[in-house]
Amino acid sequence: MNALRALVGPLLRGALTRPALTARVVRDRITEDPARLPGLNRLPRTAAGRSRDRARALARSGELSAAVALLPAGDRLRRRYEGELRAYGKDPVPSRGGERVVGTPGRVLHLVTNALPYAQAGYTLRTHRILRAQRAAGLDPVAVTQWGWPARDGHPEAAPSETIDGIVYHRLIPTGPIPAEADRRLQRGADAATELVRTLRPSVLHAATDHRNGTVALAVRERTGLPVLYEIRGFLEESWAAGAALDPNADLEATMPERMRLHRERDTAIMAEADLVATLSETMRAEILGRGIPAGKIVLTPNAVDAALLTQHHDRAAARREWGLADDEFVVGTVSKLAAYEGFDVLLQAAALLRDRGSKVRVLLVGGGPFRPTLDRLAAELGLGPEHLLMPGQVAPDVALRVVAALDVFVCPRLDLRVTRLVTPLKPLEAMAAGRPLVLSDLPALRELVDERSGSTPGRVAAELVRPGDAESLAAGLERLRTDSSRCAELAAAARDVVAERFTWDRLAETYRALYARLGTPNA
Repeated sequence: MNALRALVGPLLRGALTRPALTARVVRDRITEDPARLPGLNRLPRTAAGRSRDRARALARSGELSAAVALLPAGDRLRRRYEGELRAYGKDPVPSRGGERVVGTPGRVLHLVTNALPYAQAGYTLRTHRILRAQRAAGLDPVAVTQWGWPARDGHPEAAPSETIDGIVYHRLIPTGPIPAEADRRLQRGADAATELVRTLRPSVLHAATDHRNGTVALAVRERTGLPVLYEIRGFLEESWAAGAALDPNADLEATMPERMRLHRERDTAIMAEADLVATLSETMRAEILGRGIPAGKIVLTPNAVDAALLTQHHDRAAARREWGLADDEFVVGTVSKLAAYEGFDVLLQAAALLRDRGSKVRVLLVGGGPFRPTLDRLAAELGLGPEHLLMPGQVAPDVALRVVAALDVFVCPRLDLRVTRLVTPLKPLEAMAAGRPLVLSDLPALRELVDERSGSTPGRVAAELVRPGDAESLAAGLERLRTDSSRCAELAAAARDVVAERFTWDRLAETYRALYARLGTPNA
């Protein structure tokens, strides 16, 4: 008992001085999460406590129904897991009609998960660039983030709206406690979004994945009569599969956790209900077709870059000095999240092969992520010191462009997984626009980026393609470009042509205008 008092006492005293730490939180930390207090793990666990531990472990692994089955009716954890299951269900937001909305010509409401300035990632940058391009094209885009965000991510000071680069971002700020149940959060979100729609009076609802945004958009459509475009930017279950290091040909249906399967089913159901579906690539379009969505309902809205990048000049010598690189060094690398599926371990192995063969190649690998410790260990094992490898960590977007300018060759050595076959990354496009020759893994989603479909040489591929996961093939591709400056120049020019023709935000804005017109929106 004294030991328990010694552990609990500091928490209770802290509760008196920190209002956010209530007695309920203290009780929950003790009774529901003993791992937070290692000393309590030595105390005997009751049968109910062990069931709760098992339920939590099952839920973390994605098996929600099994977790629910271990918990008694009315249990707080059980209610939370049941709420998540209902959020994936057929009708997570109860049907409710309402007065039809007559939209403002050209006004589009984008429903997104999160946004600048509190979240900066590929998702939020794509959103912002789309909205800026649409505004420049004469549309009137506004955005709204998910109900409760960013307060639930530690930013309670966030205002209900904020203007960034002329784009208005609305936030659905909670007026009371945030429910633990996901379906109740969706219902609150649908109510708040409906109120916002009646104030803004957009002509179309443009929801981007994930399924929560699509669910809210469909609920608002039912209440207002406005059409819904659902944009698929990725497949969460495929990212899970890559993270789980599954065999690329594994049967996902057989191995997928319940949460991922439900996510996939819910996303597919929203695609079926939406008025139109947009997605990033032909490979993703093929996946959506395979789920039974009609071909005429799916339109490509690929990643893109600002057209200004095609003519923007970065001082290569200055960019190299910034990283301590000599003008005559052959520097290869990338700017990317350091994830296992990106294949940067293969790039390090290829660099070691070239070093051992007397080829002077230096790797500049910029970014942060969960795979960094593995890369650090591999670099040490391969004997790749600073003269062979630089990994400075994550940098700001403007610095990232200077990194690209410092490279002789931009490398995207992704592994052969379902997610990398399906989803096209953004960074190679920026390198193409900047006039950098590319070495890419020969995967459908990457080949699609560099395939010249028209112009003077249709069918030409504007990159050096290598076998995924093969350090020898990657080393050979890098060596070909190291020793052939004319080939580098040819690839760089072809890559710029591809971007100019197909992958600029202003071109994409016109695609969206045509999509909104198909939905019957005035002046789109």
